[in-house]
Amino acid sequence: MESYTSLFVAFLCGMCFHVIWNYLISMGQTIIIMRTTINDSVILLAKNFQSVNEINYIKQLAWRLAEKDEKYIEFQNVVDKREIKSLKSTCIRNLINAIPPKYNHLVKFHDWESAMNYIDEIIKEGK
Repeated sequence: MESYTSLFVAFLCGMCFHVIWNYLISMGQTIIIMRTTINDSVILLAKNFQSVNEINYIKQLAWRLAEKDEKYIEFQNVVDKREIKSLKSTCIRNLINAIPPKYNHLVKFHDWESAMNYIDEIIKEGK
């Protein structure tokens, strides 16, 4: 009877070890996935805004070639910069809010400037 009891206790210990081991492995995998997703999302946002800046530059050149008034071009430039700044902060805020609260410790930025600094760190780590 004592051997059955020891076998049952060993079985329970094995089950507990299995549950804890699986929890730790899945938590590690989830953290790696979340970190990679955050990094890729921030890099994607930066590349998109770089394209937007290039498009705005081309738009200004087109206006100058079309001989638009300089005040009009300057006004449009101010409006574009204001809209882009608003869009940048909205994108970063939405990205941060989309991350589950359990993984907020993985977010190393809080606004556009700190996100760009974070990208610089990512690129330096990759080299």
